[in-house]
Amino acid sequence: MHRLPFWLVVTGTTLLLGTFAAAIFALAPWESSAARPRSDLEYELDLSTQPAEMVATYHYMEDHPAIGKQIPCYCGCGEALGHRYLLDCFVIRPGVYSDHASGCMVCGNEATDVRRLTDEGQDARAIRNWIDTEYAKYGPPTDTPR
Repeated sequence: MHRLPFWLVVTGTTLLLGTFAAAIFALAPWESSAARPRSDLEYELDLSTQPAEMVATYHYMEDHPAIGKQIPCYCGCGEALGHRYLLDCFVIRPGVYSDHASGCMVCGNEATDVRRLTDEGQDARAIRNWIDTEYAKYGPPTDTPR
């Protein structure tokens, strides 16, 4: 019986596990937000120091990335911070929160409206249309594809 050298078994196993881990990460729903760098103008927010209502909004946005990626933000953060959509105002990557939305009335109100409209049974297109109409008065939106 022929046995492979130990170093070859370890190297092959490591490569296989690394490839598997990379594939799982690439398929995760956060794949496009996981790599978002934190802007020099925003900091990580410790949710344990925030009011319960704000924490609930942050968790809602984190738990619903699909809708958060379809809604533009109208506070100017697209140009100022490089945000791509409303989700970026709340979450830098899973478990790491941006302080931006904690001090921005537009972001907070948009997220509250998104949650309310979702709870009312509106689909993403209807919510996007409502947000676009209601918030366009605040300024240019993030460059969020339809």
